[in-house]
Amino acid sequence: MPLRVCAAAALASLCAAGLGCDSVSCNAITPAAGSLCIPGLIQAGQGSAIEVREECGLCATIPSCEAILRDGAVFLTLHSQVCSDAPSNCSFLDCPQRVVKCSLPALVAGTYPLVVTGNQNYLLRVQEGGQSSCKLPPVTQ
Repeated sequence: MPLRVCAAAALASLCAAGLGCDSVSCNAITPAAGSLCIPGLIQAGQGSAIEVREECGLCATIPSCEAILRDGAVFLTLHSQVCSDAPSNCSFLDCPQRVVKCSLPALVAGTYPLVVTGNQNYLLRVQEGGQSSCKLPPVTQ
């Protein structure tokens, strides 16, 4: 077997084993939410969606959102990652405040605390005839 073929086969087996081919590492973070768009009344009995603007997504991936109903309250958490392949100058760039859509669970009529990562608390009012979504206005600089 020619030397190049052997080297390629050895490299392919290392890559298949996950050794040394991808040097990017990432760490999970829970970024703080900046502003939220919450309708005054949310439609009862169906899923709804709100928008959440991250406080500052410096050097992180675009966040995702998780909202769960637990013990009579809705807990909202943003998830993102900071990876080793982020641009080296990212900490000197303007602070991105990206907007993410967050799906809320279907809720029966009533009032629910909305607990957001970063010690923010809001109140969700749910009843028939409410809205099923809300959009944040664009950020003006």
